[in-house]
Amino acid sequence: MRLCLIPLRTKLRQPAANLEHLKARLAEASPARPDLVCLPECTLTGYLYEEEDVRLYAEPVPGPVTAQMWDLARAHQVHLCFGLIEQSEAGVYDTAVLLDRTGRVTLIHRKSNERPPYAAGTSTEVADTELGRLGVLICGDLFDVAAVQRLDPRLALLLVPMSRSFSGLSPALRRWEAEERQAYLDAVRGSGCRAALVNALEEGTEDRSFGGAMVVSACGELLAESPHGTDTILIWDLEEPV
Repeated sequence: MRLCLIPLRTKLRQPAANLEHLKARLAEASPARPDLVCLPECTLTGYLYEEEDVRLYAEPVPGPVTAQMWDLARAHQVHLCFGLIEQSEAGVYDTAVLLDRTGRVTLIHRKSNERPPYAAGTSTEVADTELGRLGVLICGDLFDVAAVQRLDPRLALLLVPMSRSFSGLSPALRRWEAEERQAYLDAVRGSGCRAALVNALEEGTEDRSFGGAMVVSACGELLAESPHGTDTILIWDLEEPV
């Protein structure tokens, strides 16, 4: 499996501009012929938590964003994982969607470790694909005991879209190297699943998500990393899990 993690540089509340930027980044990654592309949490809007924003940008799955991502998955012939603000009959969720190469929805995960105005998801789904069994947790879900306990231990790969920031400090390389990176490595080890984490690199906000990406073994070993504070694409070839 050739994995591609894109720490998308994101302008808050500007989905059209972010979509055009995403298209350029996918074109940049395309020569490497990735099998699976994972994008950050709330990919095209950035992570929004004011009720007015959430209501404005929430949409159903499938819906307009799903259709846009469907086009990209088909055009690049990749499995594509992305985040969005989902409107459903049960409430509004911070959601991640996995598409296959044809654009078909194969997995929908609603973030568990969330608070109002979002509703909290209560399940952890899997998708059996040509690449193996894939699962998704969103950002803080990785530290949510109940969400982690629901994971299938037979996953080939756990995808973790993120929008993580440090209050007033992001990016903060020293804090990342001294504290935060190890916390995520330990969380992945606790999940028992090999994982790929990708964070947004936000613009236009003080507490901005700090970018970067990681591939981590099920034992918590750092296999590859895209630098903290950057939107550098990380491409990594995953062998069969031992």
